[in-house]
Amino acid sequence: MAKSNLVPQLAYWKFNALLYSVIISITLAHPLTYNASFSDEMKPHCTDSNDWTAGFYNPNHCLQALQKLEDTDYKVHYSHDLEFLAPGATSRTSLSTVRLPRKYTSGTCTIIIAMLSTIIENILPGQVHQAQEYGTTDVSKFSYLWSIAAWVDRHCVDKDSLLGWCATGRNGDIGVFTVATKSKMNRILSSVLLLGNTSQSANPDLDPS
Repeated sequence: MAKSNLVPQLAYWKFNALLYSVIISITLAHPLTYNASFSDEMKPHCTDSNDWTAGFYNPNHCLQALQKLEDTDYKVHYSHDLEFLAPGATSRTSLSTVRLPRKYTSGTCTIIIAMLSTIIENILPGQVHQAQEYGTTDVSKFSYLWSIAAWVDRHCVDKDSLLGWCATGRNGDIGVFTVATKSKMNRILSSVLLLGNTSQSANPDLDPS
C-alpha cells in the first residue's frame, strides 16, 4: 500500500481510538437512570440488511455525519437536559423541548435521531418492543445522543463495516440510527417528518432525501 494512502487511514484509526475512549467516559459518567426493561435494546444492534445499506455506503461519510451532529446540536446544547418529543406529542416536563426526528447527512451516510414510538413497522434488528409500547417523549442530552451515535459508529461501522441503531433516553424511547442515505430505512425514518414535525426550520438536514 502506498504511503500516501496509509497516512489518512492511520489518522482515521487513531481518531476512532480516541473517540471510543471518550464515549466510554461519557457513558459511565451519564447521570440518567434507565428503565431496565429496555436494557437489551440499549446497546448497538448492527445489520448488513440491504434495507439499511442500500448496497453501498462510505464509512468515512458516517464519521462526517457524526461531525454534523456535533456541529449542529451537540455544540449548541451540549450537556443540557432536554425533553425530546415525537411529532404531535405534548411536553410532560418543564425542560426545553426538541421535536424529533433530526437528521444529519453526509454523502452516502445518514444519522437520524427519532422517537421509537413513530416507527410502526417491526423492522429493527434487536427490537423487543412494539411502537405502541414506547413513550412519545423522553429526556436526554445531545452530548449523550452524540456519544450513542459514536458508539454505533465504533461498534457497527468501524468494527464490522455494518450499519445499525441503539435505543437511549431516560426511558429508552429514543432511537439513534446510522443508515445509508439511499436506503429504505432512511425513507421510513424520514417519512415521520410528514406527520407534522414543526421544527424543520431549526435543522436544515431534516429535509428527507
